[in-house]
Amino acid sequence: MLPPTTGDGGVVYPEPPMNALIPSLPLPPAPPCPEAEFDAGSAALDLGVIIPVREGSSRIKDKVLLPFGDHLTLLEWKLQQLCGVLPPERIYVSTDSANLRRLAAPYGVRFHDREPRLCRGHEATFSEVITGIVKDIPHANIAWVTVVVPLMSPTEYRNGFQQYYEQVVRAARHDSLFAANLVKEYLWWPDRPLNYQADRNHTISQHLPDIYRVTNGLYMRDKESILRDGYFLGPNPFKFLVSKVAGVDIDVLEDFQIARSLRWLYEGKSEEPVLA
Repeated sequence: MLPPTTGDGGVVYPEPPMNALIPSLPLPPAPPCPEAEFDAGSAALDLGVIIPVREGSSRIKDKVLLPFGDHLTLLEWKLQQLCGVLPPERIYVSTDSANLRRLAAPYGVRFHDREPRLCRGHEATFSEVITGIVKDIPHANIAWVTVVVPLMSPTEYRNGFQQYYEQVVRAARHDSLFAANLVKEYLWWPDRPLNYQADRNHTISQHLPDIYRVTNGLYMRDKESILRDGYFLGPNPFKFLVSKVAGVDIDVLEDFQIARSLRWLYEGKSEEPVLA
């Protein structure tokens, strides 16, 4: 990562040249998916997992091809994570790119041929993108997983699928699920505090109201409801809490640098002492 500089607007993190980030293709062949592990709930769930990817990005060029892990792209990294949780035939890479299909093929996953219109920038609404993909996936329940949240672990995915089965399918307490971080921070609207009093009644962060941040790592809902409403969440979703590191969403280059810097934490290799 390049060192930050200071300017009139504060600290500035310069962007490294993109040819230092995008790997040269072809990459080394990917290993096959390991044998997935299931518990009783997930095994009973008719679930298809969608990984929507396209080449090009409005903020980071070819974001899905950014290097992550050992000689892997973000797409391949996500496939390795999910292949330890689900059989590859339940995983659908939705794309119009032959290059991305080639990268994903060694994992044995299935492909959804997305209409080019649904891959071109903002030509279609997000609702049209969702329904245009989901309508072709032959499963009663859908998980929407993005590659730009690289630090959500296989264990968290497995637990999320199980919680969906228990909370939505079996108990019917909720109608959908999303991965979330609980936010206990001081937030403002443009002109006033959002969740606290910025005066002598200021409260400690532990007493702030619960606000949930969508991590963009996992959304789940039944296919019929998604197609009816045009969205992958209903009005009463289960908020599946994940670790803070699992909430890093790569939107701009600084997010990518943060995610790569936190990989040691994701892999549990920290040698820092545990604080009492």
